[in-house]
Amino acid sequence: MYDMCPVCLAGRMKLTTTTFVQIVEGTVIHAPNTAAWQCDSCGETYFADAALRRIETLIGTGGLPPNRHEPALREPLSPPGDVPSARDESASDALGSRSE
Repeated sequence: MYDMCPVCLAGRMKLTTTTFVQIVEGTVIHAPNTAAWQCDSCGETYFADAALRRIETLIGTGGLPPNRHEPALREPLSPPGDVPSARDESASDALGSRSE
């Protein structure tokens, strides 16, 4: 690839591994330990062509999986006046009532 960083023109590009993260059509693509060229000075990262081809192969020709995980709907909270009482006076205690 490059010897000198094309962005900062001061650092050198080193082959390393990093995490590839990209949002494609609303789906997050996350691939840890992906080969990349990274500047030792400014941190600019370019992913290796072979690694990007591998990710495209893993996604396949069928495209991305549908995003089926929508946030769950929560039930609305009841107004403060509708809260049932914490203790019903007509029911006996769980330990039984004792008279002293």
